[in-house]
Amino acid sequence: MGRTASRMAAVAGTAALAVAGAGAATAVHAAAHAAAPHYTLTVGPAEAQRYTGINDRGDIIGVGRQPGAQNGQAFVIKAGTSTPQFLSTPDDPGNTHQFTEPLAINDNGVTVGDVYLTPTSGPVLNVHRPTRWDGPGATGVDLGIDPNKSFYDVRATGINGSGLIVGKTLQADGHTSAWTVSGSTITRLPPLPGGTEGRANAVNDKGVIVGSAIAAGNATIPAVEWMDGRIRSLGILPGGTYAEARAVNSSGVAAGQSTVTTGKENGTSHAVVFRDGTVTDLNVPGTGRGDTVANAINDSGTIVGQAVATGFVYQNGVATDLSTLIPADSGYHILTAHGINDDGRIVATATKTANGSGTRYPVLLTPTG
Repeated sequence: MGRTASRMAAVAGTAALAVAGAGAATAVHAAAHAAAPHYTLTVGPAEAQRYTGINDRGDIIGVGRQPGAQNGQAFVIKAGTSTPQFLSTPDDPGNTHQFTEPLAINDNGVTVGDVYLTPTSGPVLNVHRPTRWDGPGATGVDLGIDPNKSFYDVRATGINGSGLIVGKTLQADGHTSAWTVSGSTITRLPPLPGGTEGRANAVNDKGVIVGSAIAAGNATIPAVEWMDGRIRSLGILPGGTYAEARAVNSSGVAAGQSTVTTGKENGTSHAVVFRDGTVTDLNVPGTGRGDTVANAINDSGTIVGQAVATGFVYQNGVATDLSTLIPADSGYHILTAHGINDDGRIVATATKTANGSGTRYPVLLTPTG
């Protein structure tokens, strides 16, 4: 089952535009490594602004323009279709004064994310609420975590096949906490020994949760995993002071980012994989020119993410620029890859300029052959 920072993946239907054919040049790779696959490219429907994930069934989640509502509304595109089904809440069924964002979808079609409330009158509360939608077009349910207004950013970030939801709360004073929801039971995840705070980003079907947490002494923020109520550090690259696991597959292999400089979250970041107690730099093309991050990993260990203004796929020990793997005459440049499922289908953002400027398009990349 494909995993992203929230067990995401993607399959759009035959939307507005499909570009198929053999890709451009294959990235240079060691003789022992198989070449990365080439991909057909399908541009999302006009209502879609961006994709955020995909599950193994091929259902895509994203944010778009709901007719009659504000821009920025969560949707699901069911596998085999091309029409976004928008998600709402009981307080605003028409999405006229709220924004919704889906961050994860499991293979049962249950989506989680957050709702940002924008009252029609009075002060803007700047409150994000964690929400679950039980299917395409469903009305959302508030998860009931940290309802006090001092908790102004509460988001559900991941869900597994059993319905275990993970997420994080950001308080008005800047402190964070990690939690899970199973049915009606809310559980706070522990910090590192001697440390404080934590953020949960993803969960696999075995209940392994990954994210980041502040270590004792507040000098570093390593990537972490929680399992059976216990926490352990996944580490940081040499020279770095911050790391974060954003996705985890069924084998417990996690992907994310780590800095290689001081400055914690403000340091220079490299895309990494966390496996068997080791943090490995993916050496993505473009690393060193700006921050690089891995956003998703599937059960085969294929990883996708972004380096500067370029999306990449990491497979068989080699990271390849995704723009070299789509049809050369497509006219699109892959800016970032958000999710991948176990069939290898990738949801991404593309532009028509090599530097990533201009209009952005949600796209589905499907392996050929």
